[in-house]
Amino acid sequence: MSGLEDLMVSIRRMGREDSEPGPDKPVDLLLYAPCPVKLSVRDAVESIAQEHADENGPLRVHIPMGCTSIDPYDPVYQERDPDRLPGVIASIGFGDFWRKEFVDRHVSAGVFQAVLPDKVNPLYEQAGLLDPAGCYTVYGVTPYILVVDEKSLSGLPLPRAWEDLLHPRYQGKIVMCGDGDDMADAVLLNIYKDFGPEGIRALAKNTKGLAHSSTLAKLAGGSDAAAGAISIMPVFFALSTKHPPHVRVIWPKDGAAASPLYFLARKKERARLAPLITFFTQGFPAIESARLFMPLGDTGPSLFPSEARIKWLGWDFVAAHEVNRLRDEMAALFRQVQKEGA
Repeated sequence: MSGLEDLMVSIRRMGREDSEPGPDKPVDLLLYAPCPVKLSVRDAVESIAQEHADENGPLRVHIPMGCTSIDPYDPVYQERDPDRLPGVIASIGFGDFWRKEFVDRHVSAGVFQAVLPDKVNPLYEQAGLLDPAGCYTVYGVTPYILVVDEKSLSGLPLPRAWEDLLHPRYQGKIVMCGDGDDMADAVLLNIYKDFGPEGIRALAKNTKGLAHSSTLAKLAGGSDAAAGAISIMPVFFALSTKHPPHVRVIWPKDGAAASPLYFLARKKERARLAPLITFFTQGFPAIESARLFMPLGDTGPSLFPSEARIKWLGWDFVAAHEVNRLRDEMAALFRQVQKEGA
């Protein structure tokens, strides 16, 4: 499995390659993929697009390569004409395609239809990740867990659940993945769901800083002042790094906070774009490093401990809240509390 250094090389490559022109017509597939596996995903998808070329040439795909760059397709969620949307939209987290205006205009209107593999990862059924409305297909998740430096805890009990992180005894002990306006959306939203704004305040008071996941993984267990006794980071980084003996990887007993990797397939295009759609249910799980994102179609031997569970917001919660707006509000509250305590 590719290590952290391989990932950083890939990130540098992606920054140099991200020079594609803006859209001039709807693409067959718009795919925002997780940064650690983006190159492998791109290679696989572009191969499918070439193999299934039609009279108009290869299937047209757009996969932005930069991890944080502005992409010319970013405003596509504002499109009013469903026929001008990409045939398949695949994205990560609770971003633009969860906005109320997009949901009301296209998702609730029945433009999209979910696609499931013959066999579904049992963790998805346990967590309730299958969309009962049959619109979104969650094909993977970014699971957030804890990496704990027992030395730095100085005798404090190990945190075992997300609620533990809100206890005042951990003040100044926590670091969380994040950079600028970007932070672990699934963590914030699950904390809000279970404990309300006061839960966000408590977490922010205990968090001494934010850093990119790759940085947190390298710092865990070290003496750097930026390191935390408790690091909140994605499973990919937690398990792709060799830690010293005094560092523990802890899967919260109430589940890893799950940020969705999902796609929306237009009903009108499902048959024509079946080869691309099949990638998400069959090809993605076949990428070794992608298995750390718990693919929907992965029913092979688990890479995770037997107690591993997924903590999903739930579709009822998603339907009852504007999760995109709520995510931004909770991130703003988190930053405000941190600024007040600085």
